[in-house]
Parts: sequence; structure tokens; C-alpha cells
Amino acid sequence: MRPAAKTSQKQLSLPLRGLPKGKAAREHGGEDHATAHGRKTARPFDPARPLHITMRSRMAVDEGSMLNPKHVKIIKGIVYAAATRHGVVIQRYVCVGNHLHLLLQTKSRRMHTARPALRAFLRQTAGLVARVMTGAKKGAPATAHTKGTGLRKFWDHLVWSRIVTWGKDLCGIFKYFEKNRADSYDILACWGWHATGDWADGGFGHQEPRPPPPATDGRPPVSRPPGT
Repeated sequence: MRPAAKTSQKQLSLPLRGLPKGKAAREHGGEDHATAHGRKTARPFDPARPLHITMRSRMAVDEGSMLNPKHVKIIKGIVYAAATRHGVVIQRYVCVGNHLHLLLQTKSRRMHTARPALRAFLRQTAGLVARVMTGAKKGAPATAHTKGTGLRKFWDHLVWSRIVTWGKDLCGIFKYFEKNRADSYDILACWGWHATGDWADGGFGHQEPRPPPPATDGRPPVSRPPGT
């Protein structure tokens, strides 16, 4: 009598519960996570890919804009100082008055060090910018900017982020930042804040050097290297 043939068993792949899918696997924050429940889910993050960050405030309008000469230089300094401190590389930066756009990536490619670095960067940036814009001090409530607005906080929602994939997606993000850069310059022109344009953006690569000034003594102008 022959022994019964062994039947091959295949391991069934069961769906994992609780893991985000589709859009939720790449995006986090903003209006979609306006409730407290949004803070309980981990922010999708891949140290090997860039991350698009948006921080928005309905308070930052008109004279209270983040493009105001009183604020724009300080805000950019806060962002880049926090990036240096926590090991974050800012690839693109645009201030559009009532919101900030950042394209960044952590220097570390290891999740156990990259995620805490990103978290610390976002916390420091959001906190210090809000303090500058509201005039608040540590341990004291903000009153200068929030009084009469009906708003209790400077930032509208939790910081929005989206993982950017390489190739077509990244090229699209570059174009999107260029569009916001143009919008930023339009706002500066509207308010006559032209002198602050250099502080409204960053990370757009090498800029063409300015032409040398014309000579006044009859000699031809001397070409100078960029940055001199």
C-alpha cells in the first residue's frame, strides 16, 4: 500500500490591518488630519526620498504676512538653522506669505535616526516661526497677533507632508515650487517689498551673475567672478 501523497501547502497572505494605503501611505497632516485622530497616526516617511512640507496660517495675511520685511529674513533663518541642527537638507524653500513650502531630506538614511531628526526639525521650525509671528514668549500666551481673529493658534493644521518619488513626480514638484516662487514675487511687488526677495526663496541652484557696472573712466568694464 502506497503512502498518501503529501499535498503542498501555500501560506496565505492575509491583509494587514492598520497600515495606510494609497494616498494615506504618502501624505499626512493638513485639512485631512484636522482632528486629534490625525496625530495618532505615524507620518509616512522614507529617508531615501524627498519630503514635501507645507505649513499654512490664515493669520499671516496683509501686514501680518510672513513675507513682511520684519519677518521674512528671520523666518528663513529659523528654517535653515533648524535644518543644520537636526541634520536636514533643504532642497527647496519658498515663502508665499501665508504658507511655507519646503522640499527636504534627512542626511541620515536610517529610519531610527532620520525620523526623530525630522520630528525635531518640524517641532522647532513650527514653534519658533509661530513665536516670531505672534510675539509670544515662552510660557506666555500669544496676544499681539491672535487678538480679534477668533483663532487660538497660529498654524491652521498639523504640518502637511507628502513623500515625493523620483522621476516624473520630482520634476512636477520642481515646477510647483517655481510657480509658488513666482507667486511670492508677485506678492512682494504688490506690497513694494522688493528688497526682501532674496529671503523669500532658496535652493533653486546657481543664479546667473549680475553684469559688471559700466566703467566711468573710458576703460572697458572688468568681468568679475560670481559672488564678488
